[in-house]
Amino acid sequence: MFHLSQCIWKRLRQTDDLQSKYTTDCQFALEVRQLPALAFVPVDQVVSAFEQLQDSKYYTDNEPEMRDLLTYFEDNWIGRPNRRGQRTDAIFPVPLWNVYTAAHQDLPKTNNAVEGWHRSFSQIIGSYHPSIWKFIEALKKEQSLNEFKLEQYVAGENPPLGRKRYRDSAQRIKAIVEDFNNRPMLEYLRGIAHNLNLQV
Repeated sequence: MFHLSQCIWKRLRQTDDLQSKYTTDCQFALEVRQLPALAFVPVDQVVSAFEQLQDSKYYTDNEPEMRDLLTYFEDNWIGRPNRRGQRTDAIFPVPLWNVYTAAHQDLPKTNNAVEGWHRSFSQIIGSYHPSIWKFIEALKKEQSLNEFKLEQYVAGENPPLGRKRYRDSAQRIKAIVEDFNNRPMLEYLRGIAHNLNLQV
């Protein structure tokens, strides 16, 4: 999900007009964020959702400026239609970047926790090429820290909460995802898009 959003933002940055329009035109920004919102659609419905988005009024009315972005998205994330009416394989298959199930089950949509642990463990080691003894000592410290945290959880202490902004956004997204069957597709994508950010 993170890399999908990053790639769309990088594609916008390749054209100065689109980058400045994204930062100044709220409607355009919302419409663009509906592309990464496709990650929150069930895997088997992503292609039809993309086609509905592509055929929507905004995308058809602004077709010349949206063409490059849609072509890029189709080539890399969805697959292009071929002569037989099927789609070619995308560079990144839909199940690889789809987070519908993760959002439904409150699973993380990024690997931030793993990266945070790695950064913390690297600080415990304190060097890029530690000796085996330094590495073993760092593992012992990490094990001791984890045992301490487990005892805190056993004692009833809650795990630390993430930032309120991200928690609130995740709750809103989950509510929209759980209401998937009751919303028209374009309204669903717009609702998710309101809760997403591209890296600006």
